[in-house]
Amino acid sequence: MNAVDAVEVIKRCGPQLAGLKVAMGDGTEKAVAIPKAGNRWARITATLGSMPWVVIECVDSDGRVLAVVEAEEQEDELEDDEGGDRRIARILQEVMRSTMKETRLMFDAQLKGQAELLSAMTEGMRHLSESYKMALQVQQATLMAAPATSDGEAPEVMKMMQMAMMMMANNNNQIPPKKDG
Repeated sequence: MNAVDAVEVIKRCGPQLAGLKVAMGDGTEKAVAIPKAGNRWARITATLGSMPWVVIECVDSDGRVLAVVEAEEQEDELEDDEGGDRRIARILQEVMRSTMKETRLMFDAQLKGQAELLSAMTEGMRHLSESYKMALQVQQATLMAAPATSDGEAPEVMKMMQMAMMMMANNNNQIPPKKDG
């Protein structure tokens, strides 16, 4: 099937057609966008005509397959002989295509996993840094506070902590003011 015949099949997918996934003879896959206006079918025909495609999947906006177009086998490409070389070559080509596709999928999954791991490590380091910064601030406040006096009075930091705890307790146990009258 040539590009012109393929476009005729693609046109039948209707308005829900959002794009094309084109599988090449070497096992790679390319996405082809569907133009919204203009001479869109002529542009798609020209694009497909310049590609050595084997299979075209017509997909909607959610990625669901609407139709599949397969290229016809070229009769003069592989000649039959007594040993069945053509059949073996076709099987090997299909094995190579599926192996390439699986390899790409595995690589994409590994890349995604590594990106998520890097993100988690970065987030962990950020939390560790914030915790360390807080510890340094507490240490600085402790060192800057006046030491306890000889008469047993609490150091300045302890006074500040007591005041903060009293303020929190007052906010939690606030009694509504009495109404006069």
